[in-house]
Amino acid sequence: MSEKLMQISVTDFLNSLKEGYIEYKECAAEGSDQIDLAKIAGFCTTMEQILSSYGRITDAEIKSIKEPILGNIALTRGKKGFKISDIDLEMPTILRRQQD
Repeated sequence: MSEKLMQISVTDFLNSLKEGYIEYKECAAEGSDQIDLAKIAGFCTTMEQILSSYGRITDAEIKSIKEPILGNIALTRGKKGFKISDIDLEMPTILRRQQD
């Protein structure tokens, strides 16, 4: 079985991230439960990490998209001063969590 690759433009990723922020805002306004909000927040956070690591999008660029929609709402849990660029993405997630 041959390996297939998928290519998605950075612009499409940014648009998906923006749509995720909008969906989060709408769900929060509707009073959706925490599970739904956590799923959307996880999607947005994952998109941010992919864009930061592979799309070479800076935290400032992500913030410029996020703030007009969500303001200063943090989508990550309780990590003050958390920046995507602080993560060593070369290390598997399970090992990073063991260090915390």
